Amino acid sequence: MAIRLIKLTEINLEDRRFRFTFNPVEERFRHSVKVIGILQPLIITYRDEKPVLIDGWKRVEAARSCGLEELLALEMDNQANDAEIFFLAFFINYSRRPFSLAEKSLAVRKFYDFGLRPADIIENVLPLLELPLEQKTLEIMLELSGLERWLEVIHRKDWKLGTAELLVSFPLEERFRLLQLVEKLTHSQQKEVIEHFYSLKRRTGKSLKELTGEEEIGDTIRRLIAGEPEAAGALLSVLRKFSSPRLWHLNQVISERIKKLELPPEISLDYDHSLEKAALKISLETASTGELKEVIKCLSQRLGSPVWDAIFELLHHVGD
Repeated sequence: MAIRLIKLTEINLEDRRFRFTFNPVEERFRHSVKVIGILQPLIITYRDEKPVLIDGWKRVEAARSCGLEELLALEMDNQANDAEIFFLAFFINYSRRPFSLAEKSLAVRKFYDFGLRPADIIENVLPLLELPLEQKTLEIMLELSGLERWLEVIHRKDWKLGTAELLVSFPLEERFRLLQLVEKLTHSQQKEVIEHFYSLKRRTGKSLKELTGEEEIGDTIRRLIAGEPEAAGALLSVLRKFSSPRLWHLNQVISERIKKLELPPEISLDYDHSLEKAALKISLETASTGELKEVIKCLSQRLGSPVWDAIFELLHHVGD
């Protein structure tokens, strides 16, 4: 091993074989680089006689954005094979922070491609990633890793294993179509949309293309693609209606009863739309103690309405 100055232009940044992380450069780190530079060396090895990064992608990105041309680099023995080098890259990052599901899938994929036996991945890698030690988990991770640029969306939205499992149950072309639909939604919305389409496919036997061609569903999807603010909620409402007409009807009844309370805009009510939890969530929005007192007073006055009991009775009845 040796430490030397290396020009950033020397490094083959197209070779990402040892990279599996997504975190962008934080502005605080970029500012630090502008002020004091980068003191921690990159770690590099050589492939096809060109330097490739083992560790230091964020440092390189920050350095380039700040106009730095050279950085210190620790050169690793280029006799080590890809599996040995990736083992090093993995544990350098493992000590820093938890990995997202997308990063975990890439790590599993690279261990697999570099020759680690599936049984060894299940026994030795999945525990480190806090994933179930099952062949099924390995298969889900390998399927997920093939989603290319969509992995960054999955990373940003902090997907959980259950959502990924549902997604990879769709044919590959349908996975990409689903990801296009849900890209800008919150994770909980993404999860619910995928769950509904999964349920509808199983119940109707229709393809995703046929389902999205349904008039009501297709209309809300077009609104979603056009960027309409309320389109996500509309799509979820339509999917709930198609997936479970009874549940959708009950939601409509509850929503209508909430409207009958005629609450001011500073008071909002919400509840679990799956109706698995029999509870109301009350949110208050105020800018001062005086406003808060007035809002609470208003809420107290509204509590005399029998509509409250009707809402709670419905929620508890459904929950039972």
